[in-house]
Amino acid sequence: MPIFEYTCKKCGKEFERVVFSSEEKGITCPECKSKDVKKNMSASTFMGASIGTCATSFPNGPS
Repeated sequence: MPIFEYTCKKCGKEFERVVFSSEEKGITCPECKSKDVKKNMSASTFMGASIGTCATSFPNGPS
């Protein structure tokens, strides 16, 4: 499931939401209800199922 991190530009509240592309424009701050929110980059954005497998798949390096 796509979980995104947001920061409200009005009150500064940071929060997470499970968001599908059709819902992305309707995100509101849970604290002040503002729609002026910014999507943050999160560490989970860069992690995938293949992390850590290169060393075990190719213990002697690429051929």
